[in-house]
Amino acid sequence: MLKGQPQVALDTVGPVIAAFEKAQSGEKRRLFCGMTTAQTIAYMGLAASQKQNAVALAPDYCDALFVKGYALVDLGRLPEARATYQRLVELAPMHAHFLAELGQSYRPERNWAKMLELCDRASGYADLSAPERVTQEHGLAWRCMGYALVEQGKFDEAEALYRKCLELDPSDAKAKGELTYIAEQRRKTT
Repeated sequence: MLKGQPQVALDTVGPVIAAFEKAQSGEKRRLFCGMTTAQTIAYMGLAASQKQNAVALAPDYCDALFVKGYALVDLGRLPEARATYQRLVELAPMHAHFLAELGQSYRPERNWAKMLELCDRASGYADLSAPERVTQEHGLAWRCMGYALVEQGKFDEAEALYRKCLELDPSDAKAKGELTYIAEQRRKTT
């Protein structure tokens, strides 16, 4: 992703997204992005259980949408970013990272309940991530949940999540920083 260049990133993925959307415009089946084999199998099972015809697209489309959402956040265009993340979650409803990013989009509005709900869902699907990403996806989801819980004043619950992050990755600087913040907040109230 073109770090520090969100407009360039947006301009780069725009034609890719447009081409995918044009190619799929007549598609009547339910579309999913097959981000991992486990997710693809789960999506096809979900569609079958709902008696829907479905097709799993290659990850490229959702990767491009993710870049678009991220760039829009960087450009301060939060409503557009959220709409992009919502589309991602429609296409990949069991993709932990997409769910967590959608959850994070509720942070500026201080909608802690929605943020917590989405990041909790992300946590539940983290094990369907690519094996090399499972730890990162759990950490992302738990830190997102922890942040919402801290903002709700639920320090014990948040602390437990940050400690789980450190169990998975003892070098998780964000989790360590949040634990320090919780300790400081507790000192202020005693």
